[in-house]
Amino acid sequence: MFAGQFAGYWRDGKRVVLDRNAILPDRCIKCNEAANAYRRMVKLSYVPTSRELMFGAWAYLSAKRAQIEIGLCERHRRSRAVTVALGSLAVILASMIVFTQVRATDITLPLLATAGLIGGVSGLVYAAVGGRLVRAAKITDTHIWLKGAGEPFLASLPSAPAVGADGALPTLAGTTAIPVTPADSAAQAFRDARNGALLFLVGCLVTAGTYVLLPGNYFIAWGAVLFGLVRLVGALRSYVRVPAEHRTSGQVLALAGIVAVGVVSGGWVAIDQVQSSQFDAAVNTAAKNHTQGATLFVEVANRAGPWTAQDATDMRKVASLYGQAADTLAASQAPASYTWYRDGLVRNFREAADIATQLSGLTSASSQSAFDALFARWTARVNDLKQLQVRLDAQ
Repeated sequence: MFAGQFAGYWRDGKRVVLDRNAILPDRCIKCNEAANAYRRMVKLSYVPTSRELMFGAWAYLSAKRAQIEIGLCERHRRSRAVTVALGSLAVILASMIVFTQVRATDITLPLLATAGLIGGVSGLVYAAVGGRLVRAAKITDTHIWLKGAGEPFLASLPSAPAVGADGALPTLAGTTAIPVTPADSAAQAFRDARNGALLFLVGCLVTAGTYVLLPGNYFIAWGAVLFGLVRLVGALRSYVRVPAEHRTSGQVLALAGIVAVGVVSGGWVAIDQVQSSQFDAAVNTAAKNHTQGATLFVEVANRAGPWTAQDATDMRKVASLYGQAADTLAASQAPASYTWYRDGLVRNFREAADIATQLSGLTSASSQSAFDALFARWTARVNDLKQLQVRLDAQ
């Protein structure tokens, strides 16, 4: 319990708890020395750890925010400025050395990329955590819990006041929550739903964009898609609870339009991926038949002696294998960008089946020119198949 007038702040272990309207004393928050009226504005944001772990940086789009003024003595103001200056100077010197002294080779480039990645991540971590004077451990509509204050400053603060019978913390005059009207609730719920829908849309568009621009190496923006959906669903639950007269058709159409565009772009990627998987399975099955047929064809073609009934029988097997391969591919639905490849394989395999079928109808009495013509067609077909593979590799 405070011995004197309630100042709006107190100590809670290693944290400072203060009313949103409270003004911290004119002392350095690190060492408790006189700040001499110097105040620094600090912007705070807070997201529950569970939400941050689940959604990462996207969670901060719905963070609770506040700003306060803290005091700093001349020594801590100067030490922070020196740290920033030295860090900036180090980055400038490192960049100059890299661009003027380091020779780009197959060895140095990966090393530089790795060093840059580590340095960048370290810099981001320092900027996000280490570079902050204080950070929020919790933020509510009326109070802020601060971490990062020095022990001397914490020791100078009053101990925690008594909590009211309803469990509410004491507040300064004017800090009581303003009643929220149904119209305000509807507007806030719509804004939350709209922001969730926009985030979902951005995630789907990023996924679709990289899918088009970086085939085979595209990026699925899971964080934006999932967090956007979670936020959208949560906000819609609040939105449908407000009185109907506070919900407008324009708001509903806007939400439906944003979500529809996201679903179309994301759904296109999903459908294309399903088709790609099915097409890959069909290609693998057809490839097995092709390998068996080509192997048997070469074996028959290399047999010594006159053409026999067994050779004709084996050629019928070759025709059957290539026919199955062509039918499997023809029944598959290839992605739009690979339709040419599927159709080319189907034509090629049907040509192989036709050649093998005609060979199976020949006998030892058939003319050599008939055999030569069919073997020449086979060679041309093999060359066409190689060209298809070259084009596929290039794509």
